[in-house]
This record gives sequence, C-alpha cells and structure tokens, in this order.
Amino acid sequence: MKILITGASGFLGSYLLKSLLKKAHQIIALKRSFSNIFRIENEISRIKVYDIDKRLISDIFNENKDIDLIIHTATSRGYNEESALDIFKTNVRFPLELLDFASKNGIKSFINTGSVLPLIYGGVLYEHLLSKKQFFDWGKIYSSKINFINVNLDYLYGPFEDKIKFIPFLVEKCTSDCGQINITSGSQKRNFIYIDDVINAYLLIIQNIGLGFTEYNIGGANTLTIKEAAVKIKKITQSKIILNFGAIAYRDKEPMEIKSNMDNLFALGWKPKVGFEDGIREILKQEYKR
Repeated sequence: MKILITGASGFLGSYLLKSLLKKAHQIIALKRSFSNIFRIENEISRIKVYDIDKRLISDIFNENKDIDLIIHTATSRGYNEESALDIFKTNVRFPLELLDFASKNGIKSFINTGSVLPLIYGGVLYEHLLSKKQFFDWGKIYSSKINFINVNLDYLYGPFEDKIKFIPFLVEKCTSDCGQINITSGSQKRNFIYIDDVINAYLLIIQNIGLGFTEYNIGGANTLTIKEAAVKIKKITQSKIILNFGAIAYRDKEPMEIKSNMDNLFALGWKPKVGFEDGIREILKQEYKR
C-alpha cells in the first residue's frame, strides 16, 4: 500500500514509519521544515517527504493520486506553551483538511490517533483533549464517505520519547542520580503500553480495516499507580535519587483510574507482550547503553 503518515518524525509516527517500510509499504511522510528528524534520518532516502509548513495539502494529493491510507499521528498537547488557536490548528483544522481532501480523492481509509483520557481535565490538557474530541466527531461524520478508524492510546512509552513526558523524564533523572524529583502522591492508576505493542496493534488494525466507523483502545499488560511505576524505575536504574511523593498537586480534575475496553482488538488476535519492567530495560539499553 501507499501510506501517508502525519507526525512522521515524532515518537509514534517514526516507529510506524519504520515498521511499515519493513512490510514493503510505500511511505509519504508529512512533517514541519523545522522538525528534528533524528528518529528517521536513516529512512529519509527511502520515503517521500513533505514539509507541511511550506507546501499546500492540495499539492500533496495532486502529486500522489494513488494513496491508499492516511495515518494521522501528529498532535499538539500544549506542552510548549502553544495557544489554544495553535492547538486547534494542529489537532482539528489540519487533520480535517486532510480528511476532506482524502474523501474527495478516493482514498479508502483514515486512521486517527486519539487518547483514552477523558474530557474532564482542567488547564491546557483540556484544550488538547477537547480538540481531539472535536476531530473525532468530524471523523464520525466523514465515515459515510471514507473508512474512519479511531485509535485511542493509553499510557504510551518507549525509547527516544520526548523527555517532557513523565516516563522518559523520570528515567533520565534516575540515570543521572540528580538530587530529588518532586512528584504527586502518585495514587492515580495508569495502563502502561510499550511502543512495540502499540505498533503491532496498528499493523493488525491496518490488515483488518472495516467499512465506515471503527474504534479501538490500545492499552498495556500493566496497570500501575504512578508511584509504583516510579519506584520500579528507580529500582531498575539502581538510582539513589529521592522520589518526593506528594510534593506537587494533582492536575485539575485528574482521574484516579482510567479503564479501556479492548475486546475488539483482542478479537483480532492482539495482546500486549512487553511488561513494564522489560520496557524500561529496553529504554535503558537503547538510549543509555545500559
């Protein structure tokens, strides 16, 4: 198949790109001109790349008439102080423009990447989740014209993830043994899913695309509290760092537990294989050579 991937230089997008290339798919990658391509620099010569801040989306479709599938992984979480308008443009306007062009150009399917997080958080995370929900609603509308598959991810982690995220931040700090880390009380439960398990789920979903609208939740084999996860990371890294639990407050309206139904994904024959400790050891092996 010829597959267009948004957010191709990002964490999830880069892993998908590499896995799909191994399956002999043709890849069109969308990124920004200033994106750091360190995750895909060895693959650049094997794919067609467009900088979306310099090219019109219409040009992409005019130059590629035979795209079979779009996988949308690009997202803005507001972590870099993006405005609400910037978040809206990235999470709603951009994918909606892609979806509209796709439906008018005979592209069969569109896979969207969402989140299992509920729309109850306060602050900037609410803006992110609201925008994702808005595009999800548009996807359901367009599912009468194009197969729309919505994939909701639980707590994704793995090697070479952005250090602003909790797991890679904590691993980095523990490997440096730097003083102490202020954390919430850590009672909130999260279902941690290693990147390889997520990629295997995507590959299986691609093989089983149905008509109209379909939704999948992808979670891991390990439901842990944030405190349990942090303690495990400290133990695996043999760090002397002090984990200062309760030093910071929970996010506004943060849920203490999130449960996701994965029955339809299990029905396809998928199941998570990588345990949390093994996933952390892979991060240490690949990133820190430990």
